[in-house]
Amino acid sequence: MLLSNCFDPDPRVHNEARALVEHGYGVDIVAWDREQLRPEYELVDGIQVRRVFVPSSHGRGWTQMLIMPLVFLRMIKKAMRVKFDVVHCHDFDTLPAGLLLGWMRHKPVVYDSHEDYSGMLRGSIPAWLERFIRWTETRLARRADLLVTVGETLRSDFEKRGCRNTCVVGNWKALNAFRLGSDVRAQVRKDLGVPGDKLMVAYISNLGRERHVEELLQAVAQRPDIYLVVGGTGPSAAAVEEHTRKYSNILYLGFVEQSDLPGYTAACDLVYYGYDVNSPNARYSAPNKLFEALAAGRPLLTANFGEIGAIVSQHNCGIILRDYSVEEILRGLDACRDVQLLKQLKAASAATGAGDYNWEAAEQVLLSAYKKLMPHREAEHSDHTREAVAQ
Repeated sequence: MLLSNCFDPDPRVHNEARALVEHGYGVDIVAWDREQLRPEYELVDGIQVRRVFVPSSHGRGWTQMLIMPLVFLRMIKKAMRVKFDVVHCHDFDTLPAGLLLGWMRHKPVVYDSHEDYSGMLRGSIPAWLERFIRWTETRLARRADLLVTVGETLRSDFEKRGCRNTCVVGNWKALNAFRLGSDVRAQVRKDLGVPGDKLMVAYISNLGRERHVEELLQAVAQRPDIYLVVGGTGPSAAAVEEHTRKYSNILYLGFVEQSDLPGYTAACDLVYYGYDVNSPNARYSAPNKLFEALAAGRPLLTANFGEIGAIVSQHNCGIILRDYSVEEILRGLDACRDVQLLKQLKAASAATGAGDYNWEAAEQVLLSAYKKLMPHREAEHSDHTREAVAQ
């Protein structure tokens, strides 16, 4: 696997790699650590992580292109030291290196598109460059032997662009990791100082301006009987810290480890998810927060965009906001003060997570796709099994 972050770990990549390891595959991740904060080699849940160090930072815009050839070169050099059967590229910024690796070793290539890559860059690069990246992605994605996406909307878009062998492996979560007992809920709330009978809202994710965290803060500040727990880092972190100092019902956790997410999600009553609905990526949105909430049986407070809006609307597992104004967020929060309504929303969320959107289902899609991609592996496994039986 090729990855353009340092794998600390990336939740989607971690889930996919761990599932493959648990079913007999060996997985090596070549990851780009641009801050040079992690060890060069690390073993995580049976996954061998090999990091390349090319100094850079996130959000550099078009200037990142000047660094990418060196990143590709070092990824390829490190990957060539490994015996592999498949190259699995996470997002467009690893696909050129992955296709070259596949060509050099005559191995199949998987393109795992986590989002609308060119749309994500809108506003940080010139419009002509955004169009060029999309054009390039289309032509390279067609060369991949398998395209994996996070949702049906994005898969449909790639199929229209000429990709044929596609599948959806959602950012779905394992139910047993998030369906925690009432004792965990009580303990987490006790540690946070949140009374057990108070409405608790959680938002633990990127604190970018486009997430409308500041409007959420202003709304909760007007409802002292509602508690808000915020985790993560980003431009809005300063506003969160300021509100934490002013209001006892707003708590800031700072950076939260992935292993702690299930506990905080189980302890809350409502998961908030804000996003810039005018972003090109909005129509594809199927975020981790959605599936964490469904796995824990917690309703969502969000707007009607992308797959998150479609799922919440279809299954009645949350409150759909008309916009992210303070007044509209207050309307959603006040609705959830209704104990009976909140109980119904939680039940709908739990049923949706158990029925259609859990990691067990996504894992089977991934394993089935790999089985088709590597028929020789299945044949070798069958031969070894027959030999063992004969002996």
